[in-house]
Amino acid sequence: MSRTKRCLLVVHRFYPFMGGAERLFFTWAKELESNGYQVDVYTTNVWDNDFFHDAGCRYIKERTETLGAIRIRRFGIYHPPNKNNLLNLLAKLPSAYLKYVLGFPHIFIPGYCWHMAFLNKGYDFVLAGVFPHYALVYPALSFAKRKKIPFLCVPLMHFGEPHSTQSHPLYFNRRSKEILRLSDLILTQTDMEKDQLAAYGYAPQKMITAGIGIQPAKVLGGRGDRFRQKYRVKEPVVLQISTQTHEKGSHHIVEAAKILWGKGMQFKLVLIGQILKDFEVYLLMQQKEVFAQTIILSYISEQEKKDALDACSMLVMTSRSESFGLTYPEAWLYRKPVIGAYCSGVTELIEEGKNGYLIPFGDKLMLAQYMAKLLKKPALARELGHAGYNKVMEKYQWAQRLKTFRQAIGRVTGENRI
Repeated sequence: MSRTKRCLLVVHRFYPFMGGAERLFFTWAKELESNGYQVDVYTTNVWDNDFFHDAGCRYIKERTETLGAIRIRRFGIYHPPNKNNLLNLLAKLPSAYLKYVLGFPHIFIPGYCWHMAFLNKGYDFVLAGVFPHYALVYPALSFAKRKKIPFLCVPLMHFGEPHSTQSHPLYFNRRSKEILRLSDLILTQTDMEKDQLAAYGYAPQKMITAGIGIQPAKVLGGRGDRFRQKYRVKEPVVLQISTQTHEKGSHHIVEAAKILWGKGMQFKLVLIGQILKDFEVYLLMQQKEVFAQTIILSYISEQEKKDALDACSMLVMTSRSESFGLTYPEAWLYRKPVIGAYCSGVTELIEEGKNGYLIPFGDKLMLAQYMAKLLKKPALARELGHAGYNKVMEKYQWAQRLKTFRQAIGRVTGENRI
């Protein structure tokens, strides 16, 4: 009688929230399930990203959920009074474990830490991410070492602009370096991420570029006419889909749009995604003319997101905190050009002048110039978008990515295939 295969996945957010990292772990969980694994997912109850630090934001009330052979357990984020100062003080105690679970960025998950300290289930391996959620990753690593089972780390490293001398202590510090050193296998999203880690001294044979992928059939199907009719849009659409915050370049796209509107250019700016507090404060300082030409949608359905992609003239996300950037290939499937910032793996995706454009993070003048260029030259926009479509079909479909993921799991479990 064959033994039931089991694995533990640990990630900061999971289904039903479906951002980039969440989609990655969800797809991996479904793949493992289809290959006979009982998959336990340990995650938090966070919905709004700000809930990690602000008790007034939204969270998921259901603590457990089952999707076939995938069992989800959500551990609550706790917000004690004067939390940051309290955790910072406790993290200074002479305990390496406390430095991971209480240190900066000071995310307090006591139920999870207690559960992992006494967990005694039998798993074939543990797969955990992402940085800088050390309060989740380190207890998972400790459990794997205690049970003597393989530990796979998914860091989703953000290295910022290529060739920049800026350090990134939130993602690459003493704690993250130790986790990477102790991991049995590191799953990177791009070859650039893998090469950068190799340059920092991690053995190339210890890393596999598994990467997030895209399933065209699940992304296509948008109707731009429906989006335009619903929001009464006749002008060209400049679209951003991301968490709306400074790190994602949200402030800069508005500033670039204001430059072009000031010159008489006509287009609608559409912002889709959760609005974080810094961007909310920024919006409160804007003139009414900005709101007259901007559509802010926050959370929308997947179908409406597809409709927006079909309706837009370009996708703009000039983020400096991306390990991959799933929205770029999603836009390319609709043959739309993209504009990003020089950032980590994004420069592996976007080829300057071939399928989109790249700007230095925060350069609103260059961003405005590229936006104007694509609005004025629709034939060029179509050419760049078509090149992006070809790249997705050649390199970034899930069928290709999951083959590499299966090889990675087979490698740590000793099976030729999972």
